[in-house]
Amino acid sequence: MIKAARQVNKDRKIICAFQPHRYSRIKYLKNEFAQSFKDCDEVLLCPVYSAGEKKKYNFNQSHFSQLISKKSNIQVINIKNKSEMKIYFKKNLLKDEMVICMGAGSISNWVREIGSELK
Repeated sequence: MIKAARQVNKDRKIICAFQPHRYSRIKYLKNEFAQSFKDCDEVLLCPVYSAGEKKKYNFNQSHFSQLISKKSNIQVINIKNKSEMKIYFKKNLLKDEMVICMGAGSISNWVREIGSELK
């Protein structure tokens, strides 16, 4: 999806808001996730949506963001909650940026709510 967006929007800034889904999925696919953001300009890394899974996999959001930054060669901003995401968007969406939101949890509601508040 990001690669296709980049092909169509070569000069447009692409920001990916990523909410990982399940700690176990990150544990087993962390390198694949970390390499998947090469075609965007920035990643907003949100807290994991656990989907009821207990945090037993020694997950550290800061370490994961460093891995993404290293493997995809981009800037990663750690987001703690919807309020921080809203502040980021208010300060950083200045002209024609494209925001791609990915996740299977609360990020969909966050983005809908923030979008309606920023209008």
